Amino acid sequence: MNRPVSPVVHFTINGTPYTTSDRDHEAAALLRLADLDPHVYDLFLVTEHGIEEAIADGQIVNLVDDIAFAARRKVRFTIDGEPFTTYDDDQTAADLLRLAGVDPAGYDLARVRKAGGSHTVPDGELLTLTDGDAFVTVKQVGGVA
Repeated sequence: MNRPVSPVVHFTINGTPYTTSDRDHEAAALLRLADLDPHVYDLFLVTEHGIEEAIADGQIVNLVDDIAFAARRKVRFTIDGEPFTTYDDDQTAADLLRLAGVDPAGYDLARVRKAGGSHTVPDGELLTLTDGDAFVTVKQVGGVA
């Protein structure tokens, strides 16, 4: 008995269009279809309201026409030698201090330079995080009255 051929399904990953005639894929297979390594990237379903919902690599995704996905790479970094990961690659210095459990009112954040030394970052400055970044917290020194 001949099975009817499935119609082509159109979908996007990070805004790039893809098509397939297979209506169900594992999340990892969709990442590979987009030439992204599932060991490095995670797949998210983008809802109609723009909210991204994580999908596990082995989870089966039933595709429908015009479904949208986002692929996100976890950024790994340290603060005072403690490891952290995030999908949000732009955060303020104050947000990172709070992530490390440090009060921004009493501490500053400094990015450790690869060539040595560090650069203190103002609390409200938006930092672009890259994999392997290192930060240290610096106790604020009060001024003289």
